[in-house]
Amino acid sequence: MTYHAGVPLQNGFLGVDVFFVISGFLITSILVRELLTTGTISWARFVGRRIRRLLPAAILVLVVTALVAWFAVPGLRRREIGTDIAGAALYVVNWVFSHRAVDYLASDSIPSPVQHFWSLAVEEQFYVIWPLALIALALVLRRLGRRPSVPAVGALLAAIAVPSFGYAVWLGAVDPARAYFVTTTRAWELGVGAALAVWCAGREAPTRHTHAGSGSDGGAREGVARAAGSPAVAAVIGWVGLVSVIGAACWLPSGAVTPGAWTLLPTVGAAAVLYAGWTGTPHGPVRVLGTAPMVWIGGLSYSLYLWHWPALILSEWAFDGLSQAQQALVVALAVVPAWLSHRFLESPIHHSKALAARTRPVLAMGLALSAVGALAALPLTHAASPFRTTPLAGARPALETLGAATLTSPPSTDPAAYAIDDWEWLTPDPQLSGKDRPKADVDRCQVDRVVEEPVACEFGVAGGATTVALVGDSKAMQWLPALERLAPARGWRIVTYGKSACTFAAGHAQNAGKAYPACDEWNRRVVDRLRADPPDLLLTSGYAGSAWDGARATRGALVAGLSDRWTQLRDAGVPVVVLGDSPLSPNDLDVCTARHPHQLSRCAFDRDPAVAGSGLPAQREATTASGTPLVDLTAWICPVPRCPVAIGNVAIHRPGDHLTATYVRTLAPVLGAALDRGLPSAAAR
Repeated sequence: MTYHAGVPLQNGFLGVDVFFVISGFLITSILVRELLTTGTISWARFVGRRIRRLLPAAILVLVVTALVAWFAVPGLRRREIGTDIAGAALYVVNWVFSHRAVDYLASDSIPSPVQHFWSLAVEEQFYVIWPLALIALALVLRRLGRRPSVPAVGALLAAIAVPSFGYAVWLGAVDPARAYFVTTTRAWELGVGAALAVWCAGREAPTRHTHAGSGSDGGAREGVARAAGSPAVAAVIGWVGLVSVIGAACWLPSGAVTPGAWTLLPTVGAAAVLYAGWTGTPHGPVRVLGTAPMVWIGGLSYSLYLWHWPALILSEWAFDGLSQAQQALVVALAVVPAWLSHRFLESPIHHSKALAARTRPVLAMGLALSAVGALAALPLTHAASPFRTTPLAGARPALETLGAATLTSPPSTDPAAYAIDDWEWLTPDPQLSGKDRPKADVDRCQVDRVVEEPVACEFGVAGGATTVALVGDSKAMQWLPALERLAPARGWRIVTYGKSACTFAAGHAQNAGKAYPACDEWNRRVVDRLRADPPDLLLTSGYAGSAWDGARATRGALVAGLSDRWTQLRDAGVPVVVLGDSPLSPNDLDVCTARHPHQLSRCAFDRDPAVAGSGLPAQREATTASGTPLVDLTAWICPVPRCPVAIGNVAIHRPGDHLTATYVRTLAPVLGAALDRGLPSAAAR
C-alpha cells in the first residue's frame, strides 16, 4: 500500500510474496491441526470460514468499483474493466491478467482498478486445492491403515512446492510477465509458509514449555526445546528475517526476476519472522510488529488492501492523472472506507456465531455474493461506443476511396487539411481499433516470446509464381493487409514468419533490457528455412531500437545486426527490402478519442518524437550501411507535424503502437509503387 502511494521502495511489490507466506502459514496451521486431530478435514466448514472472512468485503469493493468505473472510465475501456471485475468475483482474475500480460498485442492495457485481486485469486485457489489435497492424502493413508502424520503432509507439500519453485525460476527467466500472475509459479510461496506450519505442528514453542523437569516427561520437553531452538536464537532468526524482507523491498540486483530465485529472500525472511513469533520470544520482531499501531494496521490490512488500489486507479481516471502527492493523499483517504467496511461488514460477519454454526447457508451466501459481483460487471461489459462505423445515409464507400487513397501524391503538408474534429463515421471504430489486426495475428501465426520454433503461414495466391516472405515482429506483420491486396494482380504467394518483440537480425536480441535468447534461436531457424527454400523477395520490419551487445542493450549492436542479416541474405541470393517502422503512437488514443469524440484534433500527437521513438532511425542507419532498399511511408501515415488519428474516414492507429489493418490496406497502391521503384526486378516477377 505504501509502495502504491509513491513511497520510494524499489521493490515494494514484494509485499505480495510476504502475504503469500503468511497466508500459507496461517491456513496450513488450521488445516494440519484438524487433520492430525480428527484424521480428516471438513472442506465445507473450512471454505465457509473463508467465505465469512473474505467474501463480503471483497464483493462490496467490486460492486462499488463497477459503479464508479461506469462514470469515471471513458469509452470501451469499461468493457475490459468489466471483464476484470467478473474474473475477480469468480477468483480467476489472475489468469485473466496472465493472458493479457503475454498477449504482446494487448500492450495497450492499463492497470485495472481490480488488478490487486490477482493475489487474492491465487490465495482462494490455494484455499480450494490444498484442503482437498490433504483430504485425499488422509483417504489414501486410511486405505493403508495409517493415520495422517507430519512427515506425510510434508512429503505432499514438497511434491507441490518444489516443482512450483522450479517452474517459477524457469518461466520467470523466459516470460516474466506471465510468471508474475499464474498460480503455478506462486504455489511455492504459499508452500514456504505451509512448510513452517507443518514443521511447527506437533512441536512445542521453546518459550511456552516448562523448563527442564524430572523424569521422562521433563526429558521429552527438553528434547522439544532443543528441536525448536532457544528463545534467543529464535529472536535472532526473526530479526534477520525482518531485515531480509526490508532489504529485498529496498534493493535487488539488476535483472532479478520475481517470482524466482531472488524471491527466496523476502519469502524465507517472512517465514523467519513468523517462526520467531511462533516461539513467543519477546525479544524478536514482535517488539516492533506487536506495538499497538502495528496491530491496528494489521487488523485493518485486508480492508486497506481491498480499497486503496481501486481508489487510486479510479481517481487517476476521474482526474486524468494524479501527482505523487495526490496519489499519497488518495491512498491515505482510502483508510476511511476501509475502516467503515471492516467495522460494519467484515468484522460482524467474520465473528458471527450464528453464521459460524451454519455451514450450508454460508456456502449458499458465498455463491450468491460471487454472482452479485459478476452481475455488477455486466453493464460495463456492454458499454457503447460514441462512434459510428457507417454513414448515416447509404452504404460505406469502397475501400479504394478511403484512407490513404484520399491523399494527394505526395501527401499535402498543410495541417488544415487534416484538422477534422468531428467525423460523421470512422472505420474501424477508434474504440475497437485494437481488434482491427492482420490475419497473421488473428490466425496466431505470430509466436510468442518463449517459442523458438518458427511458424510459417501462407496468404495471398496459393501456388503463386512469386514467393514473398514477410519476416519480423508484429510491426512487420502489420504490413500483411497491404501485401494481400497486392497479391492477386502480382501472383504473390506470401509466407510469414512472425515472433513477438523479436527483430529479424543477426547478433543477439534484447527484450526489456535483458538478453533474449529465444529470439536469437528463432532467427537462426528462420534463416535456415529461408536458405533451404529462398523466396523471390523478403520484406522485413521491426520496432526495436537496440540489441544486446553481451553486457547491455545498445543501438550500435542493433544496427550491426540488421546490416549483417540483410547482407547475408542478399549474398545468398534473396532480395531484401526493409519496410520502415511506423511512427510510435500513444497507447491511450482510444481513451483520448472517447473523451473527445467531436474534437479529435486534440488527440493528434507530435511526429518528430514519434519517429525518433520508433525502429525507423536504426533501420535508416542499417540500410545505409548495407545498401539495402528502404520503403518509408511515414509521409502517408503522418504527413504533418501533428499526426492525425484519422485520414479519409479511416482510423490510422490501433493500441500497442500499430497501424490498423484497414488503413494499411489503403496503403497498398503506395507500397506497391515504392517496391517497384526500390526493387523492380523482384517486385515484378
